[in-house]
Amino acid sequence: MTADATERQVDDAERRVGAVLEQLEEQTNSEVEKIALEDVVDTNEETGRPEVRKAVDIRVKPKVQRKWTK
Repeated sequence: MTADATERQVDDAERRVGAVLEQLEEQTNSEVEKIALEDVVDTNEETGRPEVRKAVDIRVKPKVQRKWTK
C-alpha cells in the first residue's frame, strides 16, 4: 500500500467519524468534549478467553443554552 493510498484511507475515515460525531451531537444536544482510543480487556466469545481489544471512549457535555436579553 502506498503512502498516498493510506492518506486517502485516513481522510475517508476522518470524514466518516466526523459524520458520526456530528449526528451524536445533534441527537443528544451536546458537544463532543473528548475522544480517546483505549485498550480494554474483553472476553472472546468463541474461546471464552480474555483478550485486549481497542475501544473508543467518547465524552460529551451538554450544549450551553444561550438566552439573549431582549
